[in-house]
Formats: sequence, C-alpha cells, structure tokens
Amino acid sequence: MKLPKNTLLYAIASVAVVIAAVFLMSGGDKTENVTDNRTVLTSPTPSPSPLPKSTVVKPTPTLTVEIIGSYGYWADILDPIDRRMVLDKDCASIAPSQVAYPNNVQVMLDNTASSEARVLKIGTTAYSLDAYEWRLVNLSSNNLPAKLVMFCGSMELGQVELE
Repeated sequence: MKLPKNTLLYAIASVAVVIAAVFLMSGGDKTENVTDNRTVLTSPTPSPSPLPKSTVVKPTPTLTVEIIGSYGYWADILDPIDRRMVLDKDCASIAPSQVAYPNNVQVMLDNTASSEARVLKIGTTAYSLDAYEWRLVNLSSNNLPAKLVMFCGSMELGQVELE
C-alpha cells in the first residue's frame, strides 16, 4: 500500500514538531552521565572576601490620613459647649447666634438641616457648605478681642466674639 506524497510529508512534519516540543519543554538540557574532571585548588592562606556593596534606600512619601469621627461624635462633643453652629433649613438663623469663644477655637458649622448648599461668612472668611454637610473649622484672629459678624448670603445672622 502506497501513501500519497502529501500524507507522508504531514506525518514527518508532525513527528518533527512533537520532537521539538519535547526538547523545548525539557529546557534543552541533556542529562547524561558526565564525569567531572575538574580539580579543586585550595590556597594555604585565606583571601579576603569582597564586601557587599551598600545600597541606599530612599524613603518613599506617604500619606497620613486622620479619621476625624462621625457627625454624631462631634455633635455630642461640641453641642454642650456651644461650639456647634447650626444653620436652619432656610439659612435665616444660626444657633448660637451671639457667642464668645477663646481665640483659635474649633467649631462645627452644621448645614445638615438644609437641602441646599450655603455660604456662611464669619468675619472675612467664607465657608462653603454643601447640602446636608457639616465642617470643622478653626476661628482665630490676630487682633483681639475680635467681633466677627456672621452672614448667610446677605442676611446677618449674629456675631462671634473672639477673646
């Protein structure tokens, strides 16, 4: 029985591909019994080992995030000492409206009752508060005592005195 010429070529090519694949998968290493004829030379005096090179490790910049707590946490701390300044939903009033604080005091600006963004101005500083937002701010002045008038939009809401 005689095989067509194309079939014989395909069979030879297939065998060659299988042999090449086996050779490549084995890493091309031949493992035969080879005798090591090398001689190890020892020296009577020890030679110094090279010292490892020192490497300089440069610090990478990091970001430190401090969790400031939840709304309830700060409201519970600042409300009893009148340091939680709450805007009403229409921005027509703030509580407390007439208050005295020591200089460089931290207060909460609370716009959580309003579904609209507000700009609360205390003295010369304007604070943008989104709808339902609250923010911790420091109130301070270089000239003491200082009287800081509070505005929401064009409406005067009260005054903070820094002592």
